[in-house]
Amino acid sequence: MNNPIYNQNVSKRRRLKFGAFAVGLTAAVIALVVVANAVFSALATKNMWYIDMTKEKVFGITDQTRDLLDSYRGDGQTAIEIVFCTDEDKLRANDYSNLVHNLAKQYEEEFDFVSVKYVDIINHPEAVDKYLATSVSRPKITSVILSNGSQSRLYSLDSFYTFDQDTGSVFAFNGEYKMTSGILQLAGDNPIAYFVTGHGEQTEGTVMWSLFEEAGYDVRKIDLSRETPDDAAKVMVINNPKFDLMGADDTVNEIKKVDAFLDKNFGGLMVFLDAESGEMPELDAFLTEWGIAFRQEQVRDYRHSLSVSGTELIAEYVTEGAGASLTTSLRGLETIPKTIVNNAKPIDLLYEQKTIDGGVRNVSAVLRTSSDKSAEAFSLTDNTAAPVKGIFSLMTLTVEQRYVDNEVHSSYVLAAGTASFADDQYIGSRAYGNRDVIFNTMKAFGKKTVPLDMDFKVFESEQLLIENGDANRWTALCTLFLPVVVAGIGIYVYARRRYL
Repeated sequence: MNNPIYNQNVSKRRRLKFGAFAVGLTAAVIALVVVANAVFSALATKNMWYIDMTKEKVFGITDQTRDLLDSYRGDGQTAIEIVFCTDEDKLRANDYSNLVHNLAKQYEEEFDFVSVKYVDIINHPEAVDKYLATSVSRPKITSVILSNGSQSRLYSLDSFYTFDQDTGSVFAFNGEYKMTSGILQLAGDNPIAYFVTGHGEQTEGTVMWSLFEEAGYDVRKIDLSRETPDDAAKVMVINNPKFDLMGADDTVNEIKKVDAFLDKNFGGLMVFLDAESGEMPELDAFLTEWGIAFRQEQVRDYRHSLSVSGTELIAEYVTEGAGASLTTSLRGLETIPKTIVNNAKPIDLLYEQKTIDGGVRNVSAVLRTSSDKSAEAFSLTDNTAAPVKGIFSLMTLTVEQRYVDNEVHSSYVLAAGTASFADDQYIGSRAYGNRDVIFNTMKAFGKKTVPLDMDFKVFESEQLLIENGDANRWTALCTLFLPVVVAGIGIYVYARRRYL
């Protein structure tokens, strides 16, 4: 029987049935997706299932870290704890701390000798006492502690980031460099680096001191008038003394101790002086034996300088000799960074090679003024003397090689005509190569694990930069496009329904 009303009711029930089924299926799929997303997110958080898609690899561990720390895997002696001073939930609730925390978890996942721990210093302040034996500061809830048994390092959360010096805002993540260098400081048997004191030198608290710590040295001060270098020492730094070291005619011969350190330890000496440093007869005489002599002049180059005074020199890399090896990594880059030598006094190379008892010494420049001879040297002792134009050495390297029991052993002297080589503005910028030169020197002096190729990771900016005229055109187009499309669809639907 063909009953229109019956057929219409059947059709309505069928549509209702299928509609209810569709709604139920949609709700079930949505619920499944929500549950699956929650489960996967929880597993990803627990198991660190992250892929760093940023160009700078901001959030992950790079191959440089693996190369530096691989030797400590399974050695049975290294056990690094990364200790956060608050619970995990609070760390994850803040983007600033969560980035550091996630990186620490990746170290724990990657290296079998690293573990992450949490301490509630609000309710249990005594829980961090065992980590503070080598620290004079009390931690905050934002502090991060790296520990290897009896040794520890205390870091602020800010130290894992790089701040713009002008605005004070965060523009880069320094986490991998800070974490890896901290582990290098604590892992293994670290060689000693001495900073000579007692002559007005710049020592503890300087950027140069921090660079040695970050490279894994046991950094100490030494007063040569009262102390003798340890046999484990590999580096001695004389950083901008205000007056001379004592020599043979004094009650204590400090120069003799420096000489004995180089002969016995086969170590490296680094000397930083600048145009403000006066004459130092004892130190100058010692350096003369190593083939170098500081001139009492100040170098200015108005063409190749960052300052209008011409004293903030853009150094030129030497490409030959042993000194060139300290800048090979820089000269091989697609964009070669500048190395800055400020307020410099020139250095004369007294010879290129000299035979000594049991060996030979080779002297070469590392950095010099521009080859176009635009630099001028102004006398610091005679104001009436005319400046001299030429090419001047700004940093030199002397390598002594001697045979002991049929094996070649090397000692080094690096001399720099500047005391500001490791200033913050040069070390903390990706545009300059000063830090790389220092780290390359450490490697030459025998320190194999140096975080040389590791830099801070700039947060990417993906903002669209267009001219004002283009912006106005795009604004008008986007403003009108949607209403026109909607109006067109409306007219089409109206016309179709009107004539159906």
